Amino acid sequence: MKEQKTTKWSNFNPLCLARHVLRNLWMTVLAGLICVMAVYLLQTLVSKPSYDSQVTFAVTSRSASATASGSIAVTDSVASQFGELLQSNPVRTAAAAEMGLNAFPGTCSVDVPENTNILILTVTAPTPELAFRGALAVMDCYEAYADFILASAVLNPINGPTLPSQPSAQASRDRLLRLAGPIGALAMIAVLLLLAVSQETVQTVPGARDQLDTKLLATLRHERKRGALLRNKKSALLISDPTCSFYYTETVHQLRAQVERAHEKDGRQVFLITSCAENEGKSTVAANLALSLAQKHQRVLLLDADLRKPAQSLIFSASPAPGTDLGYLITHRPDRETLEKAIVRDEATGLSHLYAAPLRRSQSEALSPDSFRPLLDALRESYSYILIDTPPFSFFADAEVLADAADAAILVVRQDLVPAAVINDTIDDLNAAHAALLGCVLNNYQSFHFGSRLGGYGYGYGYGSYGGKYGYYGYGSKQGKEAAHGRTDDTRN
Repeated sequence: MKEQKTTKWSNFNPLCLARHVLRNLWMTVLAGLICVMAVYLLQTLVSKPSYDSQVTFAVTSRSASATASGSIAVTDSVASQFGELLQSNPVRTAAAAEMGLNAFPGTCSVDVPENTNILILTVTAPTPELAFRGALAVMDCYEAYADFILASAVLNPINGPTLPSQPSAQASRDRLLRLAGPIGALAMIAVLLLLAVSQETVQTVPGARDQLDTKLLATLRHERKRGALLRNKKSALLISDPTCSFYYTETVHQLRAQVERAHEKDGRQVFLITSCAENEGKSTVAANLALSLAQKHQRVLLLDADLRKPAQSLIFSASPAPGTDLGYLITHRPDRETLEKAIVRDEATGLSHLYAAPLRRSQSEALSPDSFRPLLDALRESYSYILIDTPPFSFFADAEVLADAADAAILVVRQDLVPAAVINDTIDDLNAAHAALLGCVLNNYQSFHFGSRLGGYGYGYGYGSYGGKYGYYGYGSKQGKEAAHGRTDDTRN
């Protein structure tokens, strides 16, 4: 396994990061709602509302020759002195007595709009009634203490006092509530992006070369199934389909060249097509690689060894007859005539198939090197290329057994699905097996920089499309792993 490396931005695909956020959009919405609720509760429980009652005065000079500019200058001087007066104890005590209270229940402030002779008195109190009564009380008693201030000016009330209908800070409270949702959502998006980066899945072609401990054989782009409305949307995309793009077909042919090179150079005949986890598209890769080989070679066999959830019969719309599936052949040690009858040859493509039926749990110990090698040895005599579609390597021992019986292995890695560290663990296991690991195929690759003309690769046939869990137990479950090693005696009909 490779030593831990410095994170490279070239290993991350913006499209994959965006999809990670969109897949968890509900978390983003929930985080926004939670943030709004938290701010609302905090405002309700901690913040005490206050109310403002205002009185507006027009300030005029007592001088008969006063001008408008003179009144403005007088207003500025009166405002500062008037504000100090309202904060003094005598005025506050008199106003409290006017209201019938022991102390004045709020605060007073004075404000002058710029370049006006207007003076605004604001009384702030815990309730609308106290603010209104406080403003009335101040108006009734301030003149008795303002002889010096009003010696050169006259205060004429022109508006108020007003009875406040909402808290004075309500606008800021509402603004904070409106901001709380987006702030919470953005914070969750940042967390999701951080998690996506920390998972270190294989997202780019440079990332596949840098993160994985094996050679990158080919990159299969995301290919959209054309004419999906006219056929089963769950069907796999095959290169034998005339709607399959030229680019995708040529990439499969390039992968075929790698297999042919291994066959000619090292005499490798049996090739294992596997993946680290489910839903990586290994069955479609195996089917297309077999079809590509069959276009050049007459003796090509595609063997479906995924005995818990066979996919090839679904891909090619076939159903093995009783007694002709791989599980039956392994357990009953057939003669050559029975084996030849079990193999289905497609005259249109020239490809031969040996399909599998779902294996009962009581037969989980049937697949072993001693039971599988004789079958493979018999098939080697009749076929130049044998491709084996296996279960995901990380979940069941079946794939390890098959890796010991095969000559070479190809690992299918779907973009942005499994962490690179987990894939490298699978690579280490494959390197420890008898089959030589040729390299990996980066599957279902998508990027913002790739032309939409190539479309998108459909995965409708894949694991999870035919009933949810993988097999009876499902990959990753404790029971499923026990079944893989033959540690259960239950049966399934």
